Amino acid sequence: MDQEEANVEQGVVECRVRVNGEVVTLVGEQHAPASIKRAAIEQGVKIEEDFVLSIEDEPRKTRIVDVEEVLLVEEDACFIAVPDDDNA
Repeated sequence: MDQEEANVEQGVVECRVRVNGEVVTLVGEQHAPASIKRAAIEQGVKIEEDFVLSIEDEPRKTRIVDVEEVLLVEEDACFIAVPDDDNA
């Protein structure tokens, strides 16, 4: 039994999202920005934990996710992670 089958059997929800265009699998429905970035890094996305995370709410419309926010993540959600611009 592979990990995905084991998760389904245990009732664990997995969803696939995109971070900077790359597919990332998240386990569970609710995630803070830190857990999304950590999962992306573990799965090979070239970002850092201190990057700012944005979510695409509508096509071509993104908003920055507050570090304290907990998101109900949906399948195919799109995130963008970029270095923090301290000069803004």
